[in-house]
Amino acid sequence: MKRQDGRRSEARGTARERLLDAAESVFAESGYRGALVEDIAARAGLTKGALYWHFPSKLELFFALIDERVDKRVLEFLELIERFTGEAEPTPEISLGLAKIVDEERELFLLMREFWSLAVREPELRARYVERQRVLTDTIARVFTARQAAIGVPLTIDASGLATALLALGDGLSAERIANPEAVPDTLLGDILGVIYEGLAARSLAAP
Repeated sequence: MKRQDGRRSEARGTARERLLDAAESVFAESGYRGALVEDIAARAGLTKGALYWHFPSKLELFFALIDERVDKRVLEFLELIERFTGEAEPTPEISLGLAKIVDEERELFLLMREFWSLAVREPELRARYVERQRVLTDTIARVFTARQAAIGVPLTIDASGLATALLALGDGLSAERIANPEAVPDTLLGDILGVIYEGLAARSLAAP
């Protein structure tokens, strides 16, 4: 198959999606370290130059994949918390939504586990991993602070620390669902979030 350039204006959007699709397949087959940009470009039917035109490096391609196919969807579900006030709780929707993302993007979640193991050893990868985590924790902290203020239950715990714990909880449950689906039903995250909400309310009432 003759490879296409993919840098013309009329082909940019399609070429970019083809590269992301190909990257997801190649990363899943070879892992982050073993994946070659040549193989990704070939799988997409595009030139290597086209790949570098859209993504400056393999690292940027990897994080674009994570950002657009996992994090974007996770953040959309987190924003449900801001939209629910009063007696309504967003926990079932968030729980079901995260379970759906994990099931549909299983390989990407596995890649993030692999990437973490590389990032703790390599400074450049670690810096990018830490930045990704910062964006997620900042968003979670903002959303939780706004929600608690809207329902009149102030946080009695540092918002950043709570966000870090919730992100770790989500990551852990996602990993366990992949390995042992029966142990992590669709509703488990929602049940745990419900307990956290109740604990925050009780702690606020008990505070002087």
